[in-house]
Amino acid sequence: MNRNFIAILASAFAFIACSKGQQEALPINGKVLGGSVNQQLNLLKLVEDGFETVDSLSLADDGVFAFNIVSPTADFYRFELSGSQVMNLIITGEEEAIEVIFDNSNPQKSLVDGSISANFMQSLDSTARKMNSDVQLLNQEALQARNSGNSVELQDITEQYYYLMGRHNENMKQIIRDAYPTLTSLYGLEYLEFEQEFAFADSIVSLFRSDYASHPLASTYIKRVDAMRALAIGSEAPEINLPGPDGKLLALSSLRGKYVLIDFWAAWCRPCRMENPNVVRMYEEYKNEKFEILGVSLDRTKDAWLKAIEDDGLTWKHVSDLQYFNSEAARSYQINAIPATYLIDPEGKIIEKNLRGPSLEAKLKEIFG
Repeated sequence: MNRNFIAILASAFAFIACSKGQQEALPINGKVLGGSVNQQLNLLKLVEDGFETVDSLSLADDGVFAFNIVSPTADFYRFELSGSQVMNLIITGEEEAIEVIFDNSNPQKSLVDGSISANFMQSLDSTARKMNSDVQLLNQEALQARNSGNSVELQDITEQYYYLMGRHNENMKQIIRDAYPTLTSLYGLEYLEFEQEFAFADSIVSLFRSDYASHPLASTYIKRVDAMRALAIGSEAPEINLPGPDGKLLALSSLRGKYVLIDFWAAWCRPCRMENPNVVRMYEEYKNEKFEILGVSLDRTKDAWLKAIEDDGLTWKHVSDLQYFNSEAARSYQINAIPATYLIDPEGKIIEKNLRGPSLEAKLKEIFG
């Protein structure tokens, strides 16, 4: 299953229930509101390598449709309504019948009936919408305060932001806890900042390791947390051993005894280049304080890489295998976008991630005083 699957899950409706193991057909009846002329409705099932089509039909003028899931067990299904919506449905066989409504005029009103776990999903979705609404409002207030130069009000708004984010986050986590043992618990993790809530996500995923480990949905999350555990704060940083500009191999482990900022960047990356002056300033301030930077370039050509080093005055250590995002180091550190940084302590343990600008400056001041 590819990474896009997780992103799609986070934006789509999902509906999940528990298991009974009966071998009866599960009827799924529904209707498309707001026009269904020439629309195709596909029912797909999640398998090891993605989704496969189970059934497909052309909608009648009245938008009414019906499917039957034979021998229902714990499985993940997806409805795809051509040119309109995607709706996810996870069942376990406890359902007697499923009723589905697609609303073309207002997708937020699309709904499912017949699965108690749909209530959990609707709660998650409602909490997410409320959080987004609160954040938008605070952003507007913060902009007004900033434009008027009211630093006291801006500080107050900032405190409100962190309070609201914390409250919404706790609400999300409580819904996820309450949803166990349904697979809604796993799906709900996509409503959280997965990396920041890694300990919580790991605790939820561990509940599914025995009973659901072979299920494609569960196995995706199991693999995800297992991979992230290797890069969690406090873990030993994976080794990097790549050629430097002179062609000689340089190992991250050779820098033990120093705090090391691993900086994933590239000459073609505009945000990286814009951040470089700040990193240069930090390096000049702390390079004599047991602080080193290991620049890991995701460039494709050596000429572009070396020219950027010279043009930006990057006097620290550099390595690259010139393999773009296929770089051995990028794969080890699960780098999907740059700039990206990892801060390593003198013992080789990860202590912070994605430090840039003020956050990098603040952390270095905390370490070195």
